[in-house]
Amino acid sequence: MRRLMVVTGPPGSGKTSAALRVAEELRSRGIEVSGFVTREVREGKTRVGFDIVELPTLSSLPLARKGQPSRYRLGAYAVYPDNLEKCGLPAIRLALERGVVLVVDEVGPMELMSQKFVEVVGSAVSSVSRALFTVHFRARHPLIERLNGLATLRVVMKFGDAESVARQAVDHLIG
Repeated sequence: MRRLMVVTGPPGSGKTSAALRVAEELRSRGIEVSGFVTREVREGKTRVGFDIVELPTLSSLPLARKGQPSRYRLGAYAVYPDNLEKCGLPAIRLALERGVVLVVDEVGPMELMSQKFVEVVGSAVSSVSRALFTVHFRARHPLIERLNGLATLRVVMKFGDAESVARQAVDHLIG
C-alpha cells in the first residue's frame, strides 16, 4: 500500500525536527531512508541561512545565506539551487532506485527555484511507495497541490508537536 505523508506548519514549528526524528527512528528499526532535510544555520540567535543535509550520510551544502551573492534571491537570502541539485536530488533518486523510504524536507520557495527539483520530486511522487514531505506553510505551487492531493495523510503542525508528529509519521509509513 502506498503511504505518502505531507506535513506543513508555520516556520519554526518543528517540521525539520520531526523529519529528522522520523529518519532516525526508521533507521533504528532497520528501515533504510534516503532524502534530505533543510537545516537552519544560526550565528548566535540569528538565522543566517539554510543547509541541505543529505540522508543518511548527513553531508551538507549551503542552500541559502544572508548577505551573500547569488543570481537567485528570496528576501534577504541568496539561494543556491545548484547545491540542492548536487546534494538533495541524488538522495531522492537513490530512494527511488532502492525502493526505500523517502524524506524530503522541505518543498518550499527556495527549493522550488530549481526546475530540476520540481521535475525529480514530481517523478518521485508518481513512483515512491513510502514518503514524508514537509511543505512550506504558505507556499503555492502546482507540485505542492499535487502532493496534497496524493497524500494518504496530511498534518498541520503546531509549535511543540515535533515528537508526536514524528511518531504519527513512523506509524503511518511502516503501517
